Amino acid sequence: MGWIDYGIVIGYFIIMIIIGFLHQKKAAQNTRSYFLGGNKLPWWITAMSLSMASIDITGTMVNVSVFYYMGIRGFYYSIWIVSGIALMAHLGRWIRRSNVITAAEWMTTRFGEGLAGELPRLTVAVVSIGMLIGMVAYSFVGVGKFVAEFVPAVSSDAGNNIAILGIIVIGITTLYSVLGGLFSVAYTDLVQTLILVLVTMYISVMAFITVGPEFIASNTPPGWDQLTMTSTIEYLKNVSLAGYEKGAFYNILPWFMMWVIQTMLAFFSGPAGGPGMQFMLSTKSPRDTCKQAAGLQILAFPRWTLIAGLALLALTMKVNVQDTDTIVPVIINTVIPMGLKGIVLIGFLAAFMSTFSISINNGCSYIINDVYLRHIRPNASGKEFVLVTYSVSALVVISGVVLGIGMQSILELSIWIFSIMFGSMIVPMVLRWYWWRFNGWGFAAGIGSAFLIAVLQKILQKGGLVDWPDYYFYYFMISFSFVVSIAVSLLTPPTDEKTLKKFYASIQPWGFWKPIHKKILKSNPHFRKENMAKLDFFNMVVGAVSIFALNILPFYFMLHNWAMSAKLFVIFVVTAIILYFTWYKTLPTDKSELAVSESQHSHTEIETVEASQVYN
Repeated sequence: MGWIDYGIVIGYFIIMIIIGFLHQKKAAQNTRSYFLGGNKLPWWITAMSLSMASIDITGTMVNVSVFYYMGIRGFYYSIWIVSGIALMAHLGRWIRRSNVITAAEWMTTRFGEGLAGELPRLTVAVVSIGMLIGMVAYSFVGVGKFVAEFVPAVSSDAGNNIAILGIIVIGITTLYSVLGGLFSVAYTDLVQTLILVLVTMYISVMAFITVGPEFIASNTPPGWDQLTMTSTIEYLKNVSLAGYEKGAFYNILPWFMMWVIQTMLAFFSGPAGGPGMQFMLSTKSPRDTCKQAAGLQILAFPRWTLIAGLALLALTMKVNVQDTDTIVPVIINTVIPMGLKGIVLIGFLAAFMSTFSISINNGCSYIINDVYLRHIRPNASGKEFVLVTYSVSALVVISGVVLGIGMQSILELSIWIFSIMFGSMIVPMVLRWYWWRFNGWGFAAGIGSAFLIAVLQKILQKGGLVDWPDYYFYYFMISFSFVVSIAVSLLTPPTDEKTLKKFYASIQPWGFWKPIHKKILKSNPHFRKENMAKLDFFNMVVGAVSIFALNILPFYFMLHNWAMSAKLFVIFVVTAIILYFTWYKTLPTDKSELAVSESQHSHTEIETVEASQVYN
């Protein structure tokens, strides 16, 4: 890079830190201000912030590598993104109605107080913190490899050089995200989104003009542009992706099934915590949460244009790198001219900083709100709260960096975190919404046992004790989690009736809640339950088709496949029109939410009167 490029990057870092200082006072008012922006952030800003999180630099590096080697079928590695439509259809309004600060706090609304309610809350907090540390390691390895391609080496040892550069970038990002809480995260993401959009347009146009259909056909193996999944991919037989042996993805079907099962479960689980849950809780109303989820789905699709563009540019270079994780920085350093390189670099750093800052803010909310303020210092002053938040953030980042130093491949880390680690939580996360008999003991046992398997997987694989592929661990883990969750729930007492009634009346989920519904009607004949299950299912199916078409469209457009592009565009437009009438027109309004709230309060008042009569 030239001096102009360095100046652009340094200037960008300074601006981000200034934004953090500007929002420091506002964020320090209380925990709701720090972690949820005081529920005053516009839904479109939080949607932008979440969309930035989906275009993180490490994820982009992984997806470009997967797409470059696997072709169009590499999209199935990220097929889980279509499950986000469930947040727009129904889960978004359910989550926002809980009116809590963290996913762990939500457990109290579902499982009640006492040990049976506290155990799930602590379990989610501990597992989420573990996942956050894993995310820091994942980000640390990725950004270190990325930056190392552009700046002079600070160490003669390649591994040390990557580590030092990763620490520098992560340190700057931690500083502004910790200072300003969710306010600085959201508003810096607004700036970063605009930067990344410009970078995406530049790279996509360059790739579209440079790489034609004849070149693609002559420089890719047969079937590379095929969307239909097959049991094997012949041209992957001798390919070794970072962290995996040669031919590990040749038998693609079991990998595909793992990704599809995860996606199907995610349709009904909602976030296991993480930034998605935090931003949904930060909106002004359930209606805004649903709109936020829709905005995220639409704003996230340009990432595929960027990924396709980078992979096509890699074809022109006939990339041959020892570390397949580094395709993206090699392309940028080779193709982008001086001056523009600095702008492109800050675009990718913006993507990284967005994801990382959201993760830190979210992870610390568990430690501060669910552990420190709840069990250690419930009466902590504002100054103490801020100091502890800063200290905890630093500790989490340091832990992630230490873990990342021992890791080599971001693809391997990506599959472990997003499929295995997240998968360890997903079965209990589904059961919590739809089955009244599922209790806190079953929840904690289901997640705890699966999380232990997820951690043991890496220990056993790295120690050479087990050579199972990742998908074997996944299938075993979710099956074991399901059996444990059901068995423990049935062998222990159900959640207390008062908690279940309050949850059902306020959240109004559909599923196996008939016994609770009958009991509420018995005490409150005027109770009215919204009847949205069939419409929610319909919107999920139509929405999944719509989002799948929207996200796969950029690949075929960049491949100059006009026939397929036209079909996908028509599918998206038709399904979007349908959703306008079946989803947007039926979104919860202030009036309908008031009715839900009044229904809950009337039920609560009746229960209070009954309890008073019993007491007297």
